[in-house]
Amino acid sequence: MPNLVISLPDAGEVIHELTASNLTIGRTEENSLAIDDVSVSTSHARLEAIKNGYLLTDLGSTNGTYVNGEKLEEPRLLEAGDRVRFGKVDAIYEVPGAVVAQPLPDGHTTTAAPASSSRRPGDFGNASPFQQRKKKAKPMSIAAILLFVLGLAAFGATVYFTMLLEAPKL
Repeated sequence: MPNLVISLPDAGEVIHELTASNLTIGRTEENSLAIDDVSVSTSHARLEAIKNGYLLTDLGSTNGTYVNGEKLEEPRLLEAGDRVRFGKVDAIYEVPGAVVAQPLPDGHTTTAAPASSSRRPGDFGNASPFQQRKKKAKPMSIAAILLFVLGLAAFGATVYFTMLLEAPKL
């Protein structure tokens, strides 16, 4: 059975299973499908079951009935996935098991041209999950470390030989 899924601003989505052969849609309770919204006319539209599905007819409503964005001027056979608007209330006509073919967006022809220049932005950061390579040490820092180690070795040698010279002889 097809459904009409109505999106109400305050109540969310309401699913109406279309089981009757003739349904009226409007704001009052006398309608088969009552939609409590000021933009919906008292007797807004009619759904009539025919061999291939449901035929939608606008009943001279004040704010109009639209199918897929087009104003309904004459009765129209609804297809699965059609978006229907009663006044300011949106609805979708669903047919379980039907495949809804959606049109592809309009193709725009674009031309690609090579960049005239290329450079890294000033605030560029590395987004790689891998660590950056370690930078090579500067020659001056290597020389300073070597001088420190040599100075430490010289101090240690001086302390050692001083202790040997002062050691008591037996």
